[in-house]
Amino acid sequence: MSHFKINQKDIFFILKEQLNYGTLCSLERYKELNEKALDMLVNEAMRFAKGVIDPLQEVGEKFGVKFEDGKVECPPEFRKAFKEYGQDGWTAAARDPQYGGQGFPHMMRIVINDLMYGACQSFNMAPSLTHGAAHLIESFGAEELKERFIPRMFDGTWSGTMCLTEADAGSNLAALQTTAYPDGDGYKIKGSKIFISWGDHNLTDNIIHLVLARIEGAPAGVKGISLFVVPKMRVNPDGTILGPNDVLCGGVEEKLGLHASPTCVLNFGSRDDCRGYLCGEAGRGLAHMFQMMNAARINTGVSGMALASSAYQNALQYTRERVQGRDIAGRKAGDVPIIDHPDVRRMLLWMKALVDGMRSMIYTGAFWQDYALESPEGDEKKHYAALLDFMTPIIKAYCSDMGFKVCETAIQCLGGYGFCKEYPLEQYLRDAKIMSLYEGTNGIQSIDLMGRKMRVNNGAPFLAYRREIETFCKQYGNHPQLGKSVQALAEAFAKMTVTAEQMRDQMQSDPLQWASNTYPALTAFGDITMIWCLLDMAIVASRAIEKGKKNHFYTGKVLQATYFTDVTLPHTLATIKHALREGREVVDMPVAAF
Repeated sequence: MSHFKINQKDIFFILKEQLNYGTLCSLERYKELNEKALDMLVNEAMRFAKGVIDPLQEVGEKFGVKFEDGKVECPPEFRKAFKEYGQDGWTAAARDPQYGGQGFPHMMRIVINDLMYGACQSFNMAPSLTHGAAHLIESFGAEELKERFIPRMFDGTWSGTMCLTEADAGSNLAALQTTAYPDGDGYKIKGSKIFISWGDHNLTDNIIHLVLARIEGAPAGVKGISLFVVPKMRVNPDGTILGPNDVLCGGVEEKLGLHASPTCVLNFGSRDDCRGYLCGEAGRGLAHMFQMMNAARINTGVSGMALASSAYQNALQYTRERVQGRDIAGRKAGDVPIIDHPDVRRMLLWMKALVDGMRSMIYTGAFWQDYALESPEGDEKKHYAALLDFMTPIIKAYCSDMGFKVCETAIQCLGGYGFCKEYPLEQYLRDAKIMSLYEGTNGIQSIDLMGRKMRVNNGAPFLAYRREIETFCKQYGNHPQLGKSVQALAEAFAKMTVTAEQMRDQMQSDPLQWASNTYPALTAFGDITMIWCLLDMAIVASRAIEKGKKNHFYTGKVLQATYFTDVTLPHTLATIKHALREGREVVDMPVAAF
């Protein structure tokens, strides 16, 4: 039975009515496209997700990952789907045609991932990582590397990974020990990496690893780190495979969720015979890798939202079909569907608002990315780049945290059945938990948001964000139906602004106290962004209603916004106050007292 459920109208409402994504085709890079072409791509992605990717969810959970004699085996269906994914153009839909891309807007990559992650999170990590690794080579690699590797990665012949984490260098990449030794026209790579998603498998005949390592003699710290292309199998310039490259899988983690996604220990050069190629400038590896890391952070938020979306849709269907209990007000005779019970409706409305708001937040960020990357040089380009910079940790952390909570609430809607494997919700919950840990934990994201993003370029990221919200609140503060909610948002944001500026100063004067409160501050920014997106959708829907489109779909957009604003902002205000509390228990608590 298909687990993957989506509301197509919700997706197209954000794309077409809220964002008017067809306007991207006015950018020079997309001048040959039009909105109908974008619509077609989204519709085809929905069909592919339902027809090809959805069945992999059950297959993957049953088969899992097998590790024997140093080899990783995945479900046979995954290999076929991975090749089809690449050949049909999904991996490189937003990349340039020069190396096999289709040239669609960058935001379409996010829309595709929304659908594919929702259909099977474990599987879609493989092509998503492959896209990121190939794009790193496309951005920073020598022409010879581009021609040798990118086309085969984009078309599903080979896959790719990013290899950062080491046993003694988790989030602190400055401490990594993997070393690159100059050797002719390349380097010999020696070291071990852990927690490498899709680090080894049998989906493809070659895996192209993007590895952070320190060239022998390079300085300690992040300035000594370089980026290398390290294939599992050695490759001739014409793309034919020579043989093994001394990249061995040392084990596969047994995890809470994502059972069909191999998380590997990789050993490079254990026989002193692993060759790699410098990608980009020596000593600039971490800066180069941040392109892929920032994309992965946004996609982690996409994953949290996509799993939440599937969880909500499954809970909604169940509550419509499950008949149990009498109507508390006696409006209907006999037992009623549980969607009639007020507490169930409360959970459904909360989930609906969160899923719709997270999707709007993420799609809006993706929309801004296109303007940041493809606009002519000038103030507008800088504005959108700053906006995306500020939004990235919010999307990653808030959507991964709230996505998990939606999965939890969806289980609650099913009662005891939600706890059983008969329904997909318990797997969503297990799969979603990792998202708050991936690509820098959410605590690290909060330090980035309240530290660097408040100070870099004289605070340009925050100032760009502030300009957008204040403009929105000023424009719609007197809206006849939603003005009261918009004014409440404006008041909360004014307090958030004061708090953020005080915390920016506190970072220098009292860094320990500052760091103990960055996560509450990020949560408050997430709430504010969510309410902004929901109210924006509600205003668009209210216009449609005024024009005679009086249907339940548009009514739902308005009611979810007013409900979420009313029940969330009081907590947000408390969280803002929390972020500047004077109590120092977190800092002063003796280790022995915990």
